[in-house]
Amino acid sequence: MKFKVTGQNRDTGARQSLEFEASSKGEAERKALQSGMTVNRVEDITDGEVEHAGVTPGGRMRSGGSGMIKKLVILAIVIAVAYFLWSRGIVRAPK
Repeated sequence: MKFKVTGQNRDTGARQSLEFEASSKGEAERKALQSGMTVNRVEDITDGEVEHAGVTPGGRMRSGGSGMIKKLVILAIVIAVAYFLWSRGIVRAPK
């Protein structure tokens, strides 16, 4: 079977993607670890089609979660600017 292993180089921190011939997902992960990679994902690409074989414990958060954080940061900035303008008397509260 053929596996695509995605992770980071332990020495440089650079993103890395390697392909291995292995009999199992675990064997592909071990080969990647031996080559100096911190493994994030192992995918089965035997048929040319990507099938997720799983994510290692402590895997990355999906991008959907970061969108909420961005919205909260923007909201906090808007509130801070509104408070600053209101405290300086530039903007008045509606009557």
